Amino acid sequence: MEKSIGLVLIAVYGMWFFMGQNTNVSTEDVAQQEIRIMEDTTQYRELTQSQMHSMIKSVSEENGWEVTKFKSNALIAEKVSDNGSKAVTITFSKSEFSISPKNRDLEKAIDSALRTS
Repeated sequence: MEKSIGLVLIAVYGMWFFMGQNTNVSTEDVAQQEIRIMEDTTQYRELTQSQMHSMIKSVSEENGWEVTKFKSNALIAEKVSDNGSKAVTITFSKSEFSISPKNRDLEKAIDSALRTS
């Protein structure tokens, strides 16, 4: 949620700055752009902590990761391939998650599953 708000603020600032540089952009165009940005920050369906844990674990395993429970709100995911191994920590709440260090493929898979739930 905080990431979404930050992205919206950055986009709004960028549009404001751009408007100052280009007088051909109308206020109405900027308002429409802001609406599209807000629509792109769709919230996930709120799940229980247990449901979120299960979904993240399932999606991770489907994508070749071995998952171990670390805490009630964190999982360790490890993946071994020909190129070596990698490990990430996935922390989550009822309505959001984060992966550290970043892993775009796993993040996209989990994000997609949460949006289609």
